[in-house]
Formats: sequence, C-alpha cells, structure tokens
Amino acid sequence: MNGETLAYQLELCNYIVDLNTKDISHEESLIAPPKGGSCLNQVLGHLTRTRNMALGTMGQKQPYSMEEFDPYDDRTGVPFSREKALPFDELRRRYKALQEPLVKAIRGMSAEALQSAPKRKMTGAPNETVGTQLATMVFHETYHVGQTGVLRRVVGKPGVVKPPPG
Repeated sequence: MNGETLAYQLELCNYIVDLNTKDISHEESLIAPPKGGSCLNQVLGHLTRTRNMALGTMGQKQPYSMEEFDPYDDRTGVPFSREKALPFDELRRRYKALQEPLVKAIRGMSAEALQSAPKRKMTGAPNETVGTQLATMVFHETYHVGQTGVLRRVVGKPGVVKPPPG
C-alpha cells in the first residue's frame, strides 16, 4: 500500500469535483435524476461527510462536527431532505477545505502504519489494514466523483471533463 498513490487519487478527485460543480447553483444541486437517485447536493454532502469522518478515523482533528452532516448520513434510513441540505457553495467549500488535511495525513503515514491493523474494522475484509481502509475510502470517493459528471448533465450543464487534444 502506498500513501502517495492514495493521496494522488484524492488530488484527482478534488480536481474533477471542482470542474463538475463550480458553476452549479444551490437550486440546481437539488435536482435529482428523473427516475430516482441522488442529487448533486446529496452526493457532495455524502463525500464531504466521509472525508470529515476519515480524518477522525486517522486520529486527525475533524474540522466539522459529524452532526452537521446528518442530512447526508445514509445509514439513518431517513430520506434526504432538500430543506435540511447545506447550501451547495458551503458544501463545495467544506469539501475543498478537507483536501489538504486529508492528503497531508495520508502522505504522512509510514508503510508500517498503512500495513497495521485498524482500530475498528470497517470493510469486512479478512486481512483489513489501515491502508486497505484508505484504499476503500478512495474507491468510494472515486465512484461518487464519477456520479458528479452525470448529475451535472442531469441539471442541464454540458460535460466538462474532456479527453486530451490530439
């Protein structure tokens, strides 16, 4: 497990989230796909909540209380509420604010720390390590970051992630 690789993947996620969300209004962020699914606000809130939680799991200071992300906690069984959604610009700010401390914490982990047993098992993998937990978190983030591109189109905006020229 390599912390530098995980950190780089989070840098890519941060870049793509910025591209896909920078010109989305709060009202647009609340538009859900016509046949069901999460809206952009819900996806970005979920990602921001997960980043905040990951910092705490790594023993770092969480900049935000977890209660602030209750509208995005999909484990409660309570449906997402547009009325309780955080303003989209605030979600974008928080997501970005978590980037540096998260990447710094991961880059600062030794190979031994990444290979160590976690304090709490989260993935159910038989040989779970701190590193495999982080790899799962990065995969989770990447999955949802891909959704932001589709949800951008759902609200009527053109795609912004383009292949390189040539």
